[in-house]
Amino acid sequence: MHRLTRRAGIAAIALAMTAGTSAAQQQTARPMFATVYRAGPAWKPGVPMKDQGLRDHFFYVKALHERGDIVYAGPMGPDGGLILIHAADQAAADAIAAADPAVKAGIFVGEARDFTPRFTGAGAATAASP
Repeated sequence: MHRLTRRAGIAAIALAMTAGTSAAQQQTARPMFATVYRAGPAWKPGVPMKDQGLRDHFFYVKALHERGDIVYAGPMGPDGGLILIHAADQAAADAIAAADPAVKAGIFVGEARDFTPRFTGAGAATAASP
């Protein structure tokens, strides 16, 4: 009986330790990259983002999200955006940015940079909620 009680206690401690791990901490176990998009040579100045021909970009980002590679993604100002992604390494992150239809079309230029979160706010998990 004593051995069973000890095992239950160890299991409870292990469960408590993993329960205290935030989603952000679990996600950072995989390499993360920040891709900053800004207006490229085919960007039409004075034309709203919604009219820039970004339909294929939207579906590309949506597919990355459905695959589980995106942490956060969204517009940044009137002519750019930011995507935090998981990728195996810098070469994979660069390939993801280069394969984006908006980058291929010159609407955006995108640069993937290694990103290591140091601080995560309490609202991070719900930041994408409307």
